[in-house]
Amino acid sequence: MFYCEILSGLWIGDVSISLNNKFIQDNSIDIILNCSSTFGFTELPLQKIRLPFSDSFEADADIKLLRDNKKKICDFIKKNILKKNILICCYDGKTISPLLYALYLKEYSKIDTKSIYPLLLEKEKSLRLWLDLSLFD
Repeated sequence: MFYCEILSGLWIGDVSISLNNKFIQDNSIDIILNCSSTFGFTELPLQKIRLPFSDSFEADADIKLLRDNKKKICDFIKKNILKKNILICCYDGKTISPLLYALYLKEYSKIDTKSIYPLLLEKEKSLRLWLDLSLFD
């Protein structure tokens, strides 16, 4: 199981943590963004959104999905981040989940794009942040 609180109330994690009811209740998770095409959701009553990325990160298809939905995803996070606790999960918790948060920072913060990945790696060194954020300009 992998999870990391990136920002107060904003968590990233793997799909197994998204099924861990104790973790969800202990951290008052209100929304789960499940970035997998196959893994299920907890039965707990909370807002659940599926973002159907491939479980093995198929670059072409997943980058297209991200490009097509980046604004919608970032707007959703922005709308909810101050009042709800959010868990963004993907298969391993270290690829798509932090990438979505990085895109959110790119869209809505004043942080220089080149500083976003180093900032995230300060929180968790094991993240796999390899995709060039400039692909989403």
